[in-house]
Amino acid sequence: MHKEYRRYLLKKEVSGILEDLKTKFSTSDIFFTKIKLCKEIRYEHTDHTYQKIIQSGAQHAQSVTFKRIGKKKYHQKKRDKRGILLHLYIYLIKIDDCTMHLEAYDRKLKGLCLLTVPDNCFSYTEAHTVQNSFIGKFIEADVSDDPRYEQKYLALFGNPTKHPYNIYAIFKDLEQKRLRDPHEIIFKEMKSADAVRIYLYERYLTLHEYAKEVQSAKPAHNEKTIEKFRDEVQRTVAIIKSYEEIFDEQQYRKILLHMMTLLSITKTHADLMLIASKITKLNKKLHSPYIDEMLQNIREKTAHEAHKISNYFGSREFQIISSQLQRFIREKNNSYTNYESQLPFGYSAKIKVSGKHGELLQTINFLDGCNDEKSYEKLQTAFEELIEFVNIFVQQIDSDAYVPLLKKTKEIHKLLAKHTQQDKYLLIVKMLLNHMNEKEHPKEMAYLHKKKKRLLRKKRKFDQNIFKYLEKFKDMTF
Repeated sequence: MHKEYRRYLLKKEVSGILEDLKTKFSTSDIFFTKIKLCKEIRYEHTDHTYQKIIQSGAQHAQSVTFKRIGKKKYHQKKRDKRGILLHLYIYLIKIDDCTMHLEAYDRKLKGLCLLTVPDNCFSYTEAHTVQNSFIGKFIEADVSDDPRYEQKYLALFGNPTKHPYNIYAIFKDLEQKRLRDPHEIIFKEMKSADAVRIYLYERYLTLHEYAKEVQSAKPAHNEKTIEKFRDEVQRTVAIIKSYEEIFDEQQYRKILLHMMTLLSITKTHADLMLIASKITKLNKKLHSPYIDEMLQNIREKTAHEAHKISNYFGSREFQIISSQLQRFIREKNNSYTNYESQLPFGYSAKIKVSGKHGELLQTINFLDGCNDEKSYEKLQTAFEELIEFVNIFVQQIDSDAYVPLLKKTKEIHKLLAKHTQQDKYLLIVKMLLNHMNEKEHPKEMAYLHKKKKRLLRKKRKFDQNIFKYLEKFKDMTF
């Protein structure tokens, strides 16, 4: 992406020479009333001038309009500001034919200094002159492609350097369990790609741990661990899909295929576990030898599946998948370098949660009036993903609107989950009715017919009420 300037972060020591600079150009106060990825509205007070500036368009094709306004209008708009007021001193520094701006921020951003160098300073001779000048020795890093140093994100999230970190040291802390929860180390001004990598690495380590547990235990004791492993894979997929734009496309597709393989390997076991739990619940009332025998057969199949999964976790294929997932997260390659990946995590987290909320509303509208089980499962998954995202990103969200939204989301998800369980229960009851003989098992058949009627009655009641809850949910904002 072509820029008309380069931006450099200066070392803190530069503050020692600011008073000696005789080129102080102006004092500026800036605030923003609108901050979007491709649009911003800011107000500036520089010396005796007040102006409104609207900037829109993608990075490579921006349009900017300036409008002079009065002091009264400026102060009226200040009430609607997003984030903090930026107070800074602007110095002009001229070296040969190169004129640069040094921005020294004050108040809440005190100590942050940025040097803006225009395009005409980038011939070999000019660049060499800048690097070897009195100001060059204070250059700490080139942050031209790091949006966290754009003024709109400084207003929202503050100084990106206030929490210095080394992502590989964080990975090491996670590996050695010195850090158990990613929330302890992730902060709003961190690069989005780094925050996502930390979350994913914690997921990778958890998956690795569960796989080892499954291999070391007997199949009969693996049921819950395999279930946890599958849930963790699904959460990992949700995060990777939501941040698709920060990954290398080829690597992204390969890892998703690997994750789908892991879900496929564990699916039969998950289905058998569900059937066994429902039949066990039924037989607590019936005490039927016939159902006992059926249940024993299902448990044997479940144990067989657990044994297969345990063997798979020790296979060369799983080792390759595990190794590639680790490299996908740890190594940069072609990922984690685009504009979206450099955005402050606090900003992208809110966008992702808002996006999930929007996707959920679209799903509700699309499935309006659909009362088939596939539609209910889609709704349940959509609610589940929103809950997961709010829980992951809760510390990055400033809005209090998520509290009632999360409460209502959990309520409806609970209703949908309960209905899904009852529907699967109904399928099992129907299956038993089809397999059993009325003459041989009269007591069991009578109970199952009653159970079927009760479940069908609950289903009808659910069908009548669920869309009333969904209509109320659509009125909630985030």
